[in-house]
Amino acid sequence: MFGIGETAAAISGILSALRALNEGIATVKESGANAGSLGALVSRYSTVEQKIQEVEQAKAGILTVKQSLDLSLAKRQAETFNRQLRDAMLMTGQANVYNEVIARVEESKAAHAKSVANLKKARAKRRKELKEVALVLSIAFGVALIAIAGVAFWMR
Repeated sequence: MFGIGETAAAISGILSALRALNEGIATVKESGANAGSLGALVSRYSTVEQKIQEVEQAKAGILTVKQSLDLSLAKRQAETFNRQLRDAMLMTGQANVYNEVIARVEESKAAHAKSVANLKKARAKRRKELKEVALVLSIAFGVALIAIAGVAFWMR
């Protein structure tokens, strides 16, 4: 799904979106939170979480060091934003809205974690099977070479 350049672009997009979310939450805190602005932030936050999950799903354990660090940074920034959003919504009396949204996000995260774990297991199994096939083929090739050498020796 994502090539190396596309993954880097997706992660950069996630980090940019998180910067915008942090600016948005700061603006909401300064100007006084209202349901509309917090709702927009919640929507954008869920989109960022989805993008993080898409990158993880597509690359399940196959990221460069920089991409892995950037993705970890994005996840930490998302957690920080989540705390700030929770605080803002609690201060405005919208705790029930926050709890409903976060319950859905957490369900999605749990399903995503299970999916990524299954992908990693499948890749490890496939890698193991390929190694076994390579071993069998190399043994068969070695036996064939010995057999050809034996036939050549006896035909001399």
